[in-house]
Amino acid sequence: MAGGREIKTKIKSVQNTRKVTRALEMVSASKIRKAQDRMKASRPYAHAMKQVIGHLAQASSEYSHPYLVERADVKRVGYIVVSSDRGLAGGLNNNMFRKVLGEIRGWQDKGVEVDVVTIGQKATQFFRRIKVGMIGSVTHLGDVPHLEQLLGVIKVMLDTYQDGKLDRVFLVYNHFVNTMTQRATFDQLLPLPESESKITHHDWDYLYEPSAPEVL
Repeated sequence: MAGGREIKTKIKSVQNTRKVTRALEMVSASKIRKAQDRMKASRPYAHAMKQVIGHLAQASSEYSHPYLVERADVKRVGYIVVSSDRGLAGGLNNNMFRKVLGEIRGWQDKGVEVDVVTIGQKATQFFRRIKVGMIGSVTHLGDVPHLEQLLGVIKVMLDTYQDGKLDRVFLVYNHFVNTMTQRATFDQLLPLPESESKITHHDWDYLYEPSAPEVL
């Protein structure tokens, strides 16, 4: 039977653990709030950017950028998969990976090849074990990623599309609903979806300087 001193030592140890856990909880809550603020600030920008691209696609009749051209015969597609660097996040990454695998198998059943670029350590580890073409990856971006860290791997995918080696490019990520719910989301990046690029009525136009091809 444990003596009184041993019992007191264990009680003190549990109390110290509770203090550390509480401190970690407060740090995590602060990080979540900051991440949510950055997310809310970026969404209007992303929406406005898509609108401008759609306007440009409709307004410029003398030039059609390769990123806006629909290819009827799909032989190869690319996925940019965004995940976390660390685990201990429940089904956050695994739920998304399962849906991506379903999409990939659907293409492969049609004889279409698949290339993947991964952003995040968990996605990189997962897709290295899958029979797909891993053409780029970046990990350990931290809580505040910088654009220059992403340009390299994204440009690999864009250049591959522009060279005619890819016919579709999709962005896959977890759409934040609340702290308990995140939905795996698939956005078609290239070519720009018709619903966003084709506008039937407008009363605006653009002047391109130096030229439409260079601006677009």
